[in-house]
Amino acid sequence: MAKHKLGNPVFIAAVLLLIVNDWYFKQTFHNDLTGKLSDFAGLFALPFLLSALFPRKIKLVYFFTLLFFIVWKSPLMQPVINALNGAGVPIHRTIDYTDYIALLILPVSFYQFNKQAEYHFKPVILNMLVVGCLISFIATTMPPGAYTRFNNINKVYTFNFSKRELVSRINALQLDYVHDFNKYVQDNNKHSYGALYKDTARVDFDSRSNIFYYSSSLIKNKRDTLAMLIDYERVKDADTIVLKTMYASLNISGNNNTSQLKLLNLTNYVRKSEKGDHKEIAVRIFEKFTLKKISTSWR
Repeated sequence: MAKHKLGNPVFIAAVLLLIVNDWYFKQTFHNDLTGKLSDFAGLFALPFLLSALFPRKIKLVYFFTLLFFIVWKSPLMQPVINALNGAGVPIHRTIDYTDYIALLILPVSFYQFNKQAEYHFKPVILNMLVVGCLISFIATTMPPGAYTRFNNINKVYTFNFSKRELVSRINALQLDYVHDFNKYVQDNNKHSYGALYKDTARVDFDSRSNIFYYSSSLIKNKRDTLAMLIDYERVKDADTIVLKTMYASLNISGNNNTSQLKLLNLTNYVRKSEKGDHKEIAVRIFEKFTLKKISTSWR
């Protein structure tokens, strides 16, 4: 082993940057720059560490790191990531081909590792550096948050217009959402996956059930309900109309003068760094971006 190489101040700085970036900057700013910083710091530190542990395989380590990063940032890894996530191992990465610019740091890392310099640290310090590196590498692949389902909300909103009008407005809002989501899917297919993976995700409409579905070839045998259009003539005599999508479950009731919407549950993306009552935050988001578009007179 060549653990003494781990005392290189540039290597230590890269590891510290990786830790601070993943545990603070990403949680605070979560923008493209923080993602690039992780790539640069990780591509410097990972082969450096492996070369210190396997000094006879230095060139192989750097070549493997180059190859692995190219594959990691491509759709080829998606089946593996899906399998790990399905097994309860939370792995996350973003497909962005501009991240390949970080590969330019590999020659710098290789040069620093091969510098003829001695760094004297106690073995316990070097072992702590190894552990710190491993933790930072694991942390950078962890998802920044997760979709969380909040049940038993049971909050009722009353409107001063009829049940028919409420259904009509909800349908219109759902169509706007599907239109925007479909545009996002098409743009994402075009720019993120390249020609080979164009159309890997799609939005479909089932005319028999009036349901819009989202599906992706990267996630086999799974489709989510984006929107369910309500045929009022078919359900107008029901006391309660039930609406379920991938984001919310609602009950709709009322008469020719007033109407009520009961929010049963919500699914919202919660970042690890987000403070406060996550359930209450999800409800406020629903009220701001859904209810206000339905009407400004709910109470």
